[in-house]
Amino acid sequence: MARVPLDQFRTGTALYRRAVSDLAYARMRYPGSSAVKELERLVARTHSVVYQARRETSIGWGQFWLRTSPAAIRGAARPILLAAAIFWIAAAVGLLAASAQPQFESFFISPSMREGMAKGHLWTEHITSMAPQASSHIATNNISVSLMVWALGITFGLGTIWQLTLNGLMMGAIFAACLRAGMFAALGEFVIGHGSLELPAIWIAGGAGLVMAQPMIFPARFSRSVELRLAAQRSVQIVLGTIPMLLVAAMVEGFISPSQLPGWAKATLGAVLALAYLVYLLAAPAPKSAEIGQPSA
Repeated sequence: MARVPLDQFRTGTALYRRAVSDLAYARMRYPGSSAVKELERLVARTHSVVYQARRETSIGWGQFWLRTSPAAIRGAARPILLAAAIFWIAAAVGLLAASAQPQFESFFISPSMREGMAKGHLWTEHITSMAPQASSHIATNNISVSLMVWALGITFGLGTIWQLTLNGLMMGAIFAACLRAGMFAALGEFVIGHGSLELPAIWIAGGAGLVMAQPMIFPARFSRSVELRLAAQRSVQIVLGTIPMLLVAAMVEGFISPSQLPGWAKATLGAVLALAYLVYLLAAPAPKSAEIGQPSA
């Protein structure tokens, strides 16, 4: 269903109410006339348009998840890939920096985490005993991080790039610390199940932030304000698509990642989740109608 600007919607509904009033007057003063029949036809058509929107709300959300969101993510492939590249470059820098200078780890590794690793224990082991609460907290935290990565696109993309860099540095430094403590494989086994959705969600949120930043730096056909409004609408469609990913990832991280399941089972689960999401993105059909209209003159 195409969107209607708010001022046009208000004008249309005011005209609809006036037409209803005119129809009531015409029925009283000129019953059976051609004017009454024409007003009845117009009011009936307008009524179906005005009130059908409410009935189509659930249909609209279904179309959003099945068509609009995956299409928006596909359309933002380049900024999403750029966000992923920024993340992985930062992760490599963090890994190398922490390997060369162990004190670099202190920015991301707390003394209690370091003490646990020295004893052969990851800080993630306590999650098993409080899986439901931990899963809820993880989902809330990850959604907050993704929304922040996206929202900071309004800073000409600098905030988004910084958040991607910071998260990449943190992951690289943590893996370096675990490598030094002989816990690299244990951390990889923990991350691989939920990371197959959690990490792409961060890259997609970063891509959404870069989509919003692009017209601020390189406006195209319209004014910067109009281009920003259209880009913001597209970026919202993109970032909303990460929420189901993060909810599923949080459930896996809370219940499966810290469990005693063998590493191959967690790796298999991660591969299945990643493949399922990729199929969802690529196989979803294009939206039936444009979700974002062109700006009016």
